[in-house]
Amino acid sequence: MKVLIFSLIILLSQVVASDKLVFGAISTIEPELMKKKLFPIMNYLEKATGKKIEFQTGYNYTDTINKFADGTFDIGYIGPAPYIKTKTINPDSINIIAGLKDKEKEPFQSVIISKKGSSILKLSDIKNHRFAFGSPESTLSYFVPMDMLIKVNVIKSIERYDFLGRHDKVAQYVIMGKYDAGAVKKSVADKYSKYLQIIAKSKPLADFMIVSNSSLDKQLAKQIKDSLLSLKDTKILHSLKKSAIGFEERKDSNYDDLRIIIKNVEESN
Repeated sequence: MKVLIFSLIILLSQVVASDKLVFGAISTIEPELMKKKLFPIMNYLEKATGKKIEFQTGYNYTDTINKFADGTFDIGYIGPAPYIKTKTINPDSINIIAGLKDKEKEPFQSVIISKKGSSILKLSDIKNHRFAFGSPESTLSYFVPMDMLIKVNVIKSIERYDFLGRHDKVAQYVIMGKYDAGAVKKSVADKYSKYLQIIAKSKPLADFMIVSNSSLDKQLAKQIKDSLLSLKDTKILHSLKKSAIGFEERKDSNYDDLRIIIKNVEESN
């Protein structure tokens, strides 16, 4: 009888698990704010799939990337550099379902900022000053701007640089004068445009995407993809990004330019 009860418990837990999907994401902002930001798209996918969706993240960028790589998340929202890092750790870990589509021509780019009124007006002015990056695994607050600084031979002349973790924190610390310049995504610079000036912009890159664990049922993955490609609700899309207009087909090769940037940065360190 005990064996039968135990077997029933295991079977029941498997059934419950099959009705739940874990949605992972790197917290580019405070975890609770990130959960709130993603709630509309998770709620939409719950209705589309009939599955309960649970939000999870890691302690930081690296921990979350490892969770994408080891299969902790069934689906998730991920940026380009963390995607590449995940695939480097485990090439068979995740698949792209769809990429975020933007109404702007250059929606996903890094900008280098200084405080409004500062004498730092171009990249060469950063020499002998303090510089702030976000996370060392971030696309727009580390890899892309670091590549920009390396190419103009500025990085070795900076007084010091530090990693602050999140884009907003970089912007806030530059505004407070704790750092003379920093790197953030353009939307964050726009958010604080009253206090910041943009001194350099990167080339645009492929944006964030929704991915699935490679072991996710193929029919379910297709169901999620179809629901994303047909999504037109601006309230849901604008929760992810104010300029988002939908989702589109996205290939792994769309991130090859960024792979070159990451390689250049890693080889230069």
